[in-house]
Amino acid sequence: MLSCLFLAGCGSAGKADNEKTVAESKIANESNINENGTEETTESESVKKDGEVDYDLTVMGADMVYATVYQMMIDPKSYIGKSFKIRGNYYSSYSNDKDVYYHFCIIKDAAACCTQGLELLWTDEKMNRHENCPEEDALVTVEGVFETYEEGPNTYGRIKDAKIVEE
Repeated sequence: MLSCLFLAGCGSAGKADNEKTVAESKIANESNINENGTEETTESESVKKDGEVDYDLTVMGADMVYATVYQMMIDPKSYIGKSFKIRGNYYSSYSNDKDVYYHFCIIKDAAACCTQGLELLWTDEKMNRHENCPEEDALVTVEGVFETYEEGPNTYGRIKDAKIVEE
């Protein structure tokens, strides 16, 4: 059905690398709790200036992009509400059952062995209906906010309020 939601190719990141990424993420998340044990508001929860994002995957190396998207798959709650900037190839898929288009940004690594994809929910409703969308396989840079949603018994993650940005 939604086989492209989060695509993870070759899985070349070893167990030790993945555990390191998980540990670093936990440390970063714990740093938001002050001395009294209450959570402090971070910049990502407040209004950001134009062009500022929590995670800019366009400036990360291939290994870090892979690790970040992998972490989003195994611990999506830590990324809900965080803003992202991603670059990859645009693809769409139509579901006859649901009469809806699904849109994706597919991120390829330098060796072209590991491919990952993030679903997009456009800010522009016309684009969600597959109007005025980029050409298939076009290189796009997209900004938006990560969310999870339920469809049937499954929980999925996607970048909502997605918009194409110029480089």
